[in-house]
Amino acid sequence: MKKILFFVLLLLVACAPAAPRPQTQPAPVVQPTVMANEVVTSPPQSMPPRSMAEEVTGTPIEPTGSIIDPYSQIGCEQLLTASEFASACGKDAANFVVTHKIGTRNCYVNAKDYQDNRLTAGVSLLGFGSSADAMEEFERRLVVLKVGADKSVGEKAYTFPKVDRQTINFVKGKYIVEVGADSRLCSKEDLLNVARSVDSRLR
Repeated sequence: MKKILFFVLLLLVACAPAAPRPQTQPAPVVQPTVMANEVVTSPPQSMPPRSMAEEVTGTPIEPTGSIIDPYSQIGCEQLLTASEFASACGKDAANFVVTHKIGTRNCYVNAKDYQDNRLTAGVSLLGFGSSADAMEEFERRLVVLKVGADKSVGEKAYTFPKVDRQTINFVKGKYIVEVGADSRLCSKEDLLNVARSVDSRLR
């Protein structure tokens, strides 16, 4: 009887549910220690105040010297109008738009065909301090380009052909002028009339 009782107890112990294991907490994550060095810099040095002249004056794009302002006298927009250009080249003025741009020593007049914007014409005028300076520069260009001059317009002139374009350059007083046009827009002979029209505006 004792043996049976002993086996029953042994069987109960063997079949009894196991005691729950204690749950372990995850090990805490240790953050690495970062050593920070504080860098102290000196305060920025104050720049000396700029004068008004330094603030206004920038890098000159064009040569400096005596201030030339011929446009108050002749008016850049008056050098060539759309109707004058169209008339000289045998075109309809309604097909052209003419714009003007004035620089310190120069003036540009551009003409475009409404129907084909690739067809352009234009006038550029460069002013010098004196007639002698303008003539000296004009003579230098003749040597560089190896072209001869004539008196077809202005005091001296030369024609310089480009691809699909003709240009007439002339000197008048203290101005050097270039008149150019796409050859499909204005013939060489008609372009000379445009140049003469511009020449008539210069004194």
